[in-house]
Amino acid sequence: MTLPSKHLKLSVVFLSALGVLAAMLLGGGVRQAEAAPVNCPTFRVLHNDRIGELNLPKGNYNVTVLNGARLSCTQSSALFARFLQDWNGVLPKPWVLNVRTATFTRGRNSDTGFEVRKAGGGGGGGGGDQTRMSCPGYFTVVHNDSIGSFKVPRGRYRLTLLSPRMISCTTAFNRFREFLYDYDGVLPRPWVLDQQKAAFTLGRNGKVGFNINQVYGPSPKPTPSGKAVRCPATFTVLNNDRIGALRLPKGPYYVTVGRNLKCPASSVLFGQFLERTDGNLPRPWKLNASAATFSKAGGPGVWFRVQKAN
Repeated sequence: MTLPSKHLKLSVVFLSALGVLAAMLLGGGVRQAEAAPVNCPTFRVLHNDRIGELNLPKGNYNVTVLNGARLSCTQSSALFARFLQDWNGVLPKPWVLNVRTATFTRGRNSDTGFEVRKAGGGGGGGGGDQTRMSCPGYFTVVHNDSIGSFKVPRGRYRLTLLSPRMISCTTAFNRFREFLYDYDGVLPRPWVLDQQKAAFTLGRNGKVGFNINQVYGPSPKPTPSGKAVRCPATFTVLNNDRIGALRLPKGPYYVTVGRNLKCPASSVLFGQFLERTDGNLPRPWKLNASAATFSKAGGPGVWFRVQKAN
């Protein structure tokens, strides 16, 4: 049956109105879902730094992605690391910085971006962020890789423990190495991967495990001192600790290495030795507690010394 032209026009108008209404309802719902912010793992600023007029004292920072559908935690961490190299505040276009809110956006009035906030307060105390710890040294991914649909570009990565009392840096490094072989993304139970936060956790509560952040830019150059070298960043001992007779009050430590040992390697070793409270180091390493020096027997120039930083 053929409808009169007047009824046909009314039908078209009615259907168009329904389409507009549905688009408005669905569109509003989609926009509202997309606009949900995401709280990312903390980002560690190793030195007092600045990006233009934005001062960033060293320490841990909470990073919040403004719109989880447009930017991931991994991307925001990579961007934050890159922007820290732009000390003059001139960011790559179209990125802009709102100093007042410490927010970086891809253009003004954009919801593609992230904000940063200094985690915790000053002084000592048991703030929530004290439960996180950046592992010393870096994990190097030698070629572009993936874990399922989670892309892991080649480069250096810093691993951060979500609960240092429950898992060690050595375990985190070993697990990450194993996970890179799980190209299908199926991790051994009960491990799960949160791609948005680049976090690997035991179960879905997200409390025990670690997250990864890619490190951008050249490694900082160490400061030479004769035949030895003082490393550029301090190593933080989180609790009053000991390695045999060597007592190590919590706080930052300078690390000085011999001519045949690299700073990242010394940091990894120091972290491992902190688990040897009885002072029995793996051979051929030896500890001179009075000089706070660790040396490798038979390896000239392979040693490092630790000293409490003021």
